[in-house]
Amino acid sequence: MRRVGYDGQAFLSPNGGTGKGLQLRNLLGPFLHRFTGFASNSPNPSGISLIQEGAARYNLWQQFSLPASLRRHNIDVFLAPYNTAPFFLPSRVELLLVLHDTTLMKEFRKADLKGKLRDRYRRMQIPPSVARARVVVTVSQHARSEILAAFPKANVRVIPCTIDEAWFHPEPLSNRDGHLLMVTSSAPHKNALGAIEAYARYAHRSGSETRPLKIVGLSREAGLYRAKTESLPVEYVPFVTEAELRGLYRNAAALIFPSFAEGFGIPMLEAMATGTPVIAARATSLPEVGGDAAIYFDPQSQEEMTSAIEKVLGDDQLRQEMARKGLAKAEEYRPAVIGKQVVDFWHEFAGVN
Repeated sequence: MRRVGYDGQAFLSPNGGTGKGLQLRNLLGPFLHRFTGFASNSPNPSGISLIQEGAARYNLWQQFSLPASLRRHNIDVFLAPYNTAPFFLPSRVELLLVLHDTTLMKEFRKADLKGKLRDRYRRMQIPPSVARARVVVTVSQHARSEILAAFPKANVRVIPCTIDEAWFHPEPLSNRDGHLLMVTSSAPHKNALGAIEAYARYAHRSGSETRPLKIVGLSREAGLYRAKTESLPVEYVPFVTEAELRGLYRNAAALIFPSFAEGFGIPMLEAMATGTPVIAARATSLPEVGGDAAIYFDPQSQEEMTSAIEKVLGDDQLRQEMARKGLAKAEEYRPAVIGKQVVDFWHEFAGVN
């Protein structure tokens, strides 16, 4: 077996079991403890054994410390799981690059200077990373098509996202509190403000029949949005554990997913696995992931989004049908299904059995 290393920086975050950490665990699959993880010299709360040496700041560590560590520990194959790789990998090391999508290369710009500079730096890294990679791994056929449009010579493979088996236990819609749920961030491509404005229209039209909106992921920036929601039944939910997040889905009447662009769309899968109807943007990968289980809208149209919310929240029979279709669609992304693809991938590219 060839010696495989990976960038394990995601495991150093306080929520290393979720987000990027979860995706990395899924991609490593049963080989998590057989491969060699590397990370910067920062506290490691994950309990996962990592080689931590060199700089503490990630960008410096990635560009200078990591290549030296790969050389020192005789790594043959390196997995770069966060869209970019070091500029100067050792020549003998084969690069497997995970490029979730091409969102960074599109015209979505953060408002703050620090965010703009960080994204520009990462955007500069993508072309040489793709050029250096033996294979580029992405998460949907739509993302693959966009990557190939930008980099026609790339060898792009698709391994879809999955979520923990604990998600696949739905609560009947009749037992739920019945709020509208949004799981998002303030990144421009997430279109959170657009969804809030569409919800405000829905609330104005629905009056006393309005269902409350719970938003996960904006609590730190809630002040930027409160002017739009101060007279509405909107709750900005602070940080929650994964178990608490599952509870929010299992009590929801529907999920609103308004993004302009997504490589995959984990909240859509979380909703479908919990039997929660999905109201989603007709954009990028979302129709691929959701199939006929979701009700779609043009994310550029406030009226379409509002109408979709009204249609789903006002029709119990429709939501039952959406929940049924969503559960069936989610089966395509169950851990055992994606896990087989992961094992086959590592067998092909690293000779792992």
